[in-house]
Amino acid sequence: MAEEHVLEAEVIEEEAKELAVEYSAPSIAANFDALEAHVRKIVSEYDGAKYDLTDKTVLAGAKNDRAYLNSLKGEIETRRKAVKKAYCMPLDAFEARCKGITSIIDGAAQNIKAQLDQAEEERKAFIYSNLKAHYEEFAELLAPVVPYEQLHEKQWLNKSFGQVKAEKALDAKVSAVARDWETLKSQSGMAHYEEAEREFFRTLDLGAALNAARRATEYDERIAEMKAAMEPEPVEAQPMEPAPAEPRPVEPLCDWTIEVRGATRSQMEEVAKVLRSRGITGLIQKVKEVS
Repeated sequence: MAEEHVLEAEVIEEEAKELAVEYSAPSIAANFDALEAHVRKIVSEYDGAKYDLTDKTVLAGAKNDRAYLNSLKGEIETRRKAVKKAYCMPLDAFEARCKGITSIIDGAAQNIKAQLDQAEEERKAFIYSNLKAHYEEFAELLAPVVPYEQLHEKQWLNKSFGQVKAEKALDAKVSAVARDWETLKSQSGMAHYEEAEREFFRTLDLGAALNAARRATEYDERIAEMKAAMEPEPVEAQPMEPAPAEPRPVEPLCDWTIEVRGATRSQMEEVAKVLRSRGITGLIQKVKEVS
């Protein structure tokens, strides 16, 4: 007997190049008119109602009325949300399926984008390196004080800008910095010049540098004013009256004999002058010569 072979049919679904959608938007029918009439009838009983809330019974009734109206609204809202959820279920499923398919495309596209981004970063790094080398050669003296990063502008790396144009823009910026520096150096005699120079190389702004020196000067003036205000006022010295001299006791006058042994005539004349200057008079007589 011949062996039987069972063949299974393979269903091959044709590929689609674009999204083809067939749908019919469902319509929603509801008893809106009858419901609105019912609601208006009920609300009319409360429209413009006034409550004496100082009365506990009336206060409790007002709370019950409000709770009833809220429950009436809640019933309608609950039904509305349920219908909306059922209505959107086919749309939600449709969107989820579309996003699942587009995510397949995103994976491949992101891989290409990562490579393009890497190539762009390498191109910018190459242009940046060339501009930095050009600057260090063109401004050999300025480069150690002002790094290239301080002068760089992002637009110089754009493809539409170009390296040649970027180098010209860089040269112009360096020349402007050099001119402003010469202007600042012409005022080197001003107060706080060193601070102005530091601010200039920090900001590359001549106006900011001059303002820094001005602010420092104003600060010095405020400190000087504060110190002057804190110093005590000088006190005028009062003349001191001399202390009265103590009276010397009156001594009695006496006759005296002075005996001098071995003095020359000139020495004795000096002694006589001293005595006369003190108002003392008398007699000095040579007795004999001493060999």
